[in-house]
Amino acid sequence: MQIILNGESYTTTAQSIAELIKEVGVKEKMIALAQNTAVIQAKDWDSTPLCENDEIEILQFMGGG
Repeated sequence: MQIILNGESYTTTAQSIAELIKEVGVKEKMIALAQNTAVIQAKDWDSTPLCENDEIEILQFMGGG
């Protein structure tokens, strides 16, 4: 399926937000995620399906000091 991931065209076989996060390889505890401008809570990632042409934004947080 074709989606837009962080502003770029991306092809995925993932069927849910959780599967996409695993496929991309980001640390789940260090991100926020929006699907078509709606923020999706981490507790809902397993049950939130991906659809053709979804726009997904993954924001990664970095610690520092």
